[in-house]
Amino acid sequence: MTGPSATGPAANGPDIPPSLAARPHDARRGLPIPPVNIHPNPGGGSHVDFTTINTTASTRLAVERRCSLCGEPMGYWVAFLGGPRAAELMRYADPPGHPECMTAALSLCPHLALGRHRRARADRPGAGIIPPGSHGDKPDRYLLGVTRTYRTRFIPEHGFTVYLPAPFTTVRAYLYGPDGRLHPATDTR
Repeated sequence: MTGPSATGPAANGPDIPPSLAARPHDARRGLPIPPVNIHPNPGGGSHVDFTTINTTASTRLAVERRCSLCGEPMGYWVAFLGGPRAAELMRYADPPGHPECMTAALSLCPHLALGRHRRARADRPGAGIIPPGSHGDKPDRYLLGVTRTYRTRFIPEHGFTVYLPAPFTTVRAYLYGPDGRLHPATDTR
């Protein structure tokens, strides 16, 4: 996969919104670091973990109506990204973001962009935590839904927030092609 450099997208790479391109970049992968992937260290400071969402940061950003990927205020439209089941239930474990940032994530995030890319095994350090009720299986498609409003609901017994969007005005589907990469599907509304 072609990834972004520290100053912007690589040749033939995705268009990265300026607010996302302005984020600090991971030195190893060259990817912008979303604020929801920065975690506090017990002894002070912080570390980056792309496999786990910082629930405190994601909840705060969603309540403040800020993009989970770039941290900037969201305007009129917001987007949610997930599998068909999340769209059916209108319940998301991942926080909302700008439609442009979420679209960029489809090609920037290796877990999303590559069909064969899997999450780290749960017994590995930094493998992340799958929210209760999630099966952890990767869907065969991702849906990007755009709406105006949403609600957040923190579930204290599980220690995570669920995001509840209003009905979507636009839904774009993305499927894995024969090349193993995510591509826009034709069944978009």
